[in-house]
Amino acid sequence: MKKRNIVSLLITLLLCCLTMVAMAAKGDWKNVQGSYVWTESSQYNNGILNIKPLEEDIYLFEFRVMRGSEAEDSAETFQTAGTLLLNDNGVGEADLPVGQDDVVTLQFTLADKTLTVKQEGKLPLDVQGAYTFNEPGFDVSENAAVAIIESLPSNLTSLGAANRPYKLLYADETVDGWFYQVIAVHEPTNTIIGKYLVAADLSAVYRNDENIPGLIYGTPENMLAAQRIPLVEEEDQDDPPAVENGEPQGNAEEEDRPAANEAQATPLVKIAAEQENLRVGDSTKITAQLPGNLGYEIASLQSSNKNVLKIDGNKIVGVAPGTASIKGTLKLEKGKKDFEVNVTVFEPKLEADNMPTHINIGDKLPLQTFITGQEGFVKAQWSVNDEKIAVINKGQLVGKADGLVTVTAKHGDMQSSWFVAVGKAELPMGAIGEDEDDDYSWMTALLAVFIGGVVVIGGGAFWLYKRFCTKK
Repeated sequence: MKKRNIVSLLITLLLCCLTMVAMAAKGDWKNVQGSYVWTESSQYNNGILNIKPLEEDIYLFEFRVMRGSEAEDSAETFQTAGTLLLNDNGVGEADLPVGQDDVVTLQFTLADKTLTVKQEGKLPLDVQGAYTFNEPGFDVSENAAVAIIESLPSNLTSLGAANRPYKLLYADETVDGWFYQVIAVHEPTNTIIGKYLVAADLSAVYRNDENIPGLIYGTPENMLAAQRIPLVEEEDQDDPPAVENGEPQGNAEEEDRPAANEAQATPLVKIAAEQENLRVGDSTKITAQLPGNLGYEIASLQSSNKNVLKIDGNKIVGVAPGTASIKGTLKLEKGKKDFEVNVTVFEPKLEADNMPTHINIGDKLPLQTFITGQEGFVKAQWSVNDEKIAVINKGQLVGKADGLVTVTAKHGDMQSSWFVAVGKAELPMGAIGEDEDDDYSWMTALLAVFIGGVVVIGGGAFWLYKRFCTKK
């Protein structure tokens, strides 16, 4: 009886040890992601293994290998991708179909930061060998995009047994700089059975059959945080700069030039008001530009100044002239992004940016006016308050004599005026920047100075009278 207990205990301990070893082996894969380089790489023989975790114990892999001869100065390339499953010993196992009937088996063993691949079967080029970690990211390829779709459950992709055989067609160019489009075609009938959008970094997959994308894998968080750097055209396409070890080479003058990649990055997902300049009383909405026309919701809108902008449901209403910020949240399926945008509210009026504060006698100034918030110029009725100093002639302001003149433009119910000094005359202090609707605001300023002087002098006289004349 005691022997049986001892044997049972030993078996239990052994099983526990094996379980702990297996868990430890799987634990080594926890942070496996990125690009691994073949340890025997050379100029004509090299290889890259890209690895990305999909879900528990399942990883996407992609091989890009080249084999050749320096003597023949030639090489062949081969790419393939698929998914591997970790077994209980922490070894990745994958079967790659080759042709119609053949299957190649691959085994991936991880030790430290090196993945060793064993290959059973024949591929166009061998992929087996040791690959060491290089960097955490990598560029997606057709093979990887197709492999990630085929790894997903068939109830999400419609790529089950009922729709076999099928082929996956891949677009080389991205959709809106982020997604790769993949289409599944049922080969016997040549009909489309699925459309997909695969994120450039493989972080998400959307089903896109009715042009209404639905998330079937991952999250949009990476897309929401991504930045876009605009392309900068080379000044001299015929003579591009040499590059060595990733660094441009050139003479001292070329090194002093600003680099092309200094262009400012902008968010991939753009959020803005439909109208950034809003007329008092009008309303606008917050909109977003998302790759692939993904659906979204704008929520939790708040105004920094309700006296300038107020929130009315999902609309933003201009209350009074000024600038205020609108905060809110962009919501997507399994993702969100907080934002803040500025909106300027204005009261429409006639403006004339080319109106000077001074012209010489004989000068002829073409008169043009526009309405704030409205594109293009408008036709106005022009006049001056003193035609001895300046006149309007064929849409031009013409200086005639020294003095100050008020130029007025009328368009519909709107009217604006500007002060102009002609010849040797100068505008008085306070005339520039006053209310342009008041022809004589500068005279008001002078009157205020005069009244202020009277008050000061009168106050002093009254104090003297009280001090000396009323003294008993």
